Amino acid sequence: MNVATAHLVTADQNGNHAVLDQARDVLLRRHGVAHATLQVEPANHTGCDELGW
Repeated sequence: MNVATAHLVTADQNGNHAVLDQARDVLLRRHGVAHATLQVEPANHTGCDELGW
């Protein structure tokens, strides 16, 4: 089974549910990823972009 984890940055937090649904659909249809842990963050969030790996 293929799996994924990702941070999704959105400009408008009102559409988080739609963003999650669309991302999950793209991952499954285009990449065969059956399970994904996705975290939606506002565009002004800091922290995760500081990782160096």
